[in-house]
Amino acid sequence: MAGQFQLFVAPQILDELQRVLRYPRIRERLTREQINGLLERLGQDAEQVEGTLRLDMLTRDPSDNVYLACALEAKVDYLVTGNLDHFEEARTISPSANIISPRAFLDILESK
Repeated sequence: MAGQFQLFVAPQILDELQRVLRYPRIRERLTREQINGLLERLGQDAEQVEGTLRLDMLTRDPSDNVYLACALEAKVDYLVTGNLDHFEEARTISPSANIISPRAFLDILESK
């Protein structure tokens, strides 16, 4: 399946997304319908992991531990984030960890 990928989320990620999408700066840019559509689409298209793995590894932004835990629980090939610097500690534990930027992930998809 060239250029395709599977998106994984944990219940904690969906909870955070629902909270963040209520921020005034987000509500200024997206309508309620767009937000509801995004959440509905994620519910349909993303595969949900149980979210039982708990980590206390990342210290720069401890709330990012849930993303790393989701990636480990789902056994993904890539963890895609715009906050690469928040995951430096994970790279020191596993130098082969494929924690990449959205641009790098798009480049990978386009090359397949």
